[in-house]
Amino acid sequence: MTKKRFYRIIKEAKRGIVESAKDRKDLVKLINEFSKKEDVFRYFVRFRGKEAIVNDEKIFERFIESILGCKFEEFVEVESKKELAEIFKDTKAKNLHTSDITIIHRKRNALPQIFYDDFKPEISGRVVVLENYESFLRIDFELFKEVDFIYLGGYSNKKTAGFLEDKDVLFFGDFDFYGMMIFDSIKCKSKEFFVPENLEELFIKYPNQKLYLKQKFIEDKVKKVEVVYELIKKHSAVVEQEVLDK
Repeated sequence: MTKKRFYRIIKEAKRGIVESAKDRKDLVKLINEFSKKEDVFRYFVRFRGKEAIVNDEKIFERFIESILGCKFEEFVEVESKKELAEIFKDTKAKNLHTSDITIIHRKRNALPQIFYDDFKPEISGRVVVLENYESFLRIDFELFKEVDFIYLGGYSNKKTAGFLEDKDVLFFGDFDFYGMMIFDSIKCKSKEFFVPENLEELFIKYPNQKLYLKQKFIEDKVKKVEVVYELIKKHSAVVEQEVLDK
């Protein structure tokens, strides 16, 4: 059973009705496996037809956390940009801005999770922050040694900005003027602009002159990342971070 399906079934169980017989059967199977492993009361959740009855809330919460790997309230899984857009009621994912009460985070080789209200992800070492949703959903983990990744959605929302203040940050954004401006806006313990070894090859293979001309008017306002700026001027073009997903 996927975490996403388990989460949906648990939401139904918390409301007191699990409609699908297969869902009820699979949940009971997981409960039995957990009970044997943890040596706990087997019927902390039982069914009377579709009705779900929780006999022991504490064990039920431990069971949920053992499957999800986090507290129930912290967990939301996102598998695509379409789902991410739907969560924030924005059908144009390219214009997606994250809510000010959320942090969107993922561990290496794991699906994204959304933390909201007082919940925050646990970070191990330096965190990679990504400017664009496409790159966040399709991270090439081989590019990084870090294990934690956070989606910015352009300029950081308030909750994410506050969360990053005491963190070491590796910024992975577009290699353009706006990317450098967003990098400059991040307030944190330390920060570095991610520059792949083959960056000049990317400027040769994927130059975006049209975007360069659109952004040129802000050139004088940018605090420059020299290696990126020099390539922009050399090729009269910019490169979007999504080319590294190809």
